[in-house]
Amino acid sequence: MNNRWMITLLLWLAYLATVFFFGEWFNLGGGVIALALILVLPLMVVTVSMWSESYIQTKTRAEAEKTNQDTEKRKRDRLDAILRDLSDEQLMALKLRLTEPDFEDEVRYMLGDDGELITDQA
Repeated sequence: MNNRWMITLLLWLAYLATVFFFGEWFNLGGGVIALALILVLPLMVVTVSMWSESYIQTKTRAEAEKTNQDTEKRKRDRLDAILRDLSDEQLMALKLRLTEPDFEDEVRYMLGDDGELITDQA
């Protein structure tokens, strides 16, 4: 953000210096106005494009972050609802399974390729 401010400031100062020095150096008189108008158009295009791109990127980033937060909130809400529906025995069994040292290794074998839980039906 600070880089854009510095670049904008430098561009506009260079514009003012160019108009001033060309007006004085070549004794343009009223031609300075024409020179200023000709030089200001590309400067305005560069400045607007630089700042509007920044605005669009910031807005897009904020929207993506909000969507991500909404998704995470929905996940937490679903998990809370599922945990609330569990009985005390189910909660104790879940707590015991989660505290087992090799729980993560077991999870790999408990889920199938399609994400479904594999149960022993022997």
